[in-house]
Order: sequence, then structure tokens, then C-alpha cells
Amino acid sequence: MNQTETAKIVIPRLYCPFSTSISPYVELVSTNTFDFLHKYQLLNSAEEERYFARYKMAWMTCRTMPEADFELLCCIDNLYSWLFVLDEQLDHVDPSTAYIREENYLQQLVDGFSYVLKHKVSAIDNKFFHALSDICIRLDAMSRPSWQSQFQISVQATFEAAIWEAKNNKNRERHPTVAQYMHMRLFFSAANIGTDINELATGVWLPMYVLQHPAIVHLTSLARRVVCWANDLFSLRKELEHGDEHNLVMMLKYHHNTTLEEAVLMAASVHDNEIKEFVSCRAALPDFGEELNKRIQVYVNGLETMIAGFFHWSITDTPRYNPY
Repeated sequence: MNQTETAKIVIPRLYCPFSTSISPYVELVSTNTFDFLHKYQLLNSAEEERYFARYKMAWMTCRTMPEADFELLCCIDNLYSWLFVLDEQLDHVDPSTAYIREENYLQQLVDGFSYVLKHKVSAIDNKFFHALSDICIRLDAMSRPSWQSQFQISVQATFEAAIWEAKNNKNRERHPTVAQYMHMRLFFSAANIGTDINELATGVWLPMYVLQHPAIVHLTSLARRVVCWANDLFSLRKELEHGDEHNLVMMLKYHHNTTLEEAVLMAASVHDNEIKEFVSCRAALPDFGEELNKRIQVYVNGLETMIAGFFHWSITDTPRYNPY
């Protein structure tokens, strides 16, 4: 699809009833992350540095967790930036680097990352492994053991979903079903990691029997989902210009045999309906007792802040998408 065609794409105004704010540390967090990326030589050229700077990752981090302290903001922004740089390398390949999308190579990466997550050190001299070790050591100092276990599972799921995505990108003639895509999108986007971080961002912990209650699981899943659908719409034009059709809009277009314009409206409707479902489900949460109810409200407020933070960052702070 050429730029003339993609220029005709019109993204409707998505529904987001939640307010946003940003941490006053945002500029300092941005500087810290650049220092982190330089320390581990994750950016290979001045061009890559300029590209990363335009993305304004720290603004996303500081909108999605505006009340967090400086140390935590730096650690999470380092993590998100690490994921971004890694994802960019996997997404943008040429004939000389096509091997990085091969399943065997990706599995070796996943095995290496899993080792680091478990042992906090790398058995292989790899800059991405060393950088992840740094992040994990700092996260462990700021979290409880049960959170660390969940984080390891979430990161593992994200890596495994990245292999699934790479295999689908390689086989352009065969599209996953809409249901398959919508399930896997929550993982290869790292939205599951974002909701895990909500516990650290809000400074409130919930017992596992609360976190695993169907009502809380569903609410958390909805928060992940609406962030993903908004991103698919906001990034649609950019992705199509680069030949990337791994997007909810394109899955709806192929499987429902619609025009691109109709698929955009369908995806926007999915997003808006699930935002409304989130609001409705929040109002109907079960009673866990006065003390736990207060903590749950803080947790859910954090989910709303994450949703709004990503939404407003996408349309206000970063020039990456320019959806409107």
C-alpha cells in the first residue's frame, strides 16, 4: 500500500473518558534512559539516536505512571526502551539481517532472556542480556517475590508471542484469525507487562486471590486490550507504509471481507465498546471488604491512568503516529 493510499486513512476520534497527567521528572527520566542505552551500546548510530529521541518514550512512561518516584520511573523507562530497541531490530530487517527473524535465532534469544530473568546475570556476552540483567536487579529491589515471579512469566509470554508474530510476518499469505490475533496481541505488544507494572506504579499490592478473581482478571485484560486496539489504529498508517499488516484493522478487513475504511470503523467500535465495558465492570466489582476495596480502587485507578497515559501520549507527545 503506497503513501497516497495510506494518506486517505481517517482514524475516528476514539473514546477515552479518563484524565491524564505527567510526572515532573519526565526530562530527567529521558536523560537517564539515554545514559542507559549508551552504557549498553543499544543504539548503533547517530541516526538511531535521533529516531529514538523522536519517539519520546519517557513521556509515555511518565504519563502511564505519573505518581511514581524517580528511581522507579527510570527503571521502567529503561525497560520499555530496551523492549522498543529490541523490537525495532526484529521489525526492520534487510537481507543481511534477515536471520534475526528465524525461529531458531529467536528461540536462542528467548532462552538467553529467560536465563537472565531467573539468575540476574548473563551466561553469554550479549549487550541485550547485560542490559536486561541491570533492569532485573533494580526491579527486584523494588518489588515483592510474588510480583517478580509474575513478571518473569509475563516477559516469557511476551518473548514467545514475539516468535509467533515473527513467524506470521514471515508468512504473509496466511493470516491468523481475528480471535487468534486479538489474544496474541496482548502479549507481543507487552501490554501484559504494562499491567504488571501497575502494582509498582501505584505502590499498592493485592493478594493473589484478589488478582486472580475473575472480575479483576477481566478488568485487567480490558485495560490491556483497549491500549492495543488504540495503538493498532494510531499506528495503522505508519505500519502500512512499511508493509506491516499485522494489525487488528487488517485482520478485520481480511476475515470480514470489508474495505479498509469499514475495517477502521469496526476496530474503533471494538475499542470504544471495550472502554465502556471497562467502566461498567469497574462499577460492578465485588465486595472484598473495606480495606481491600480501597486498595482495589487504587489499583483500578492505575489501570485507568495507564489507558489514558498511552492514549494522550500517542496523540499529543510523540510524532510517531500523528493519527489526527
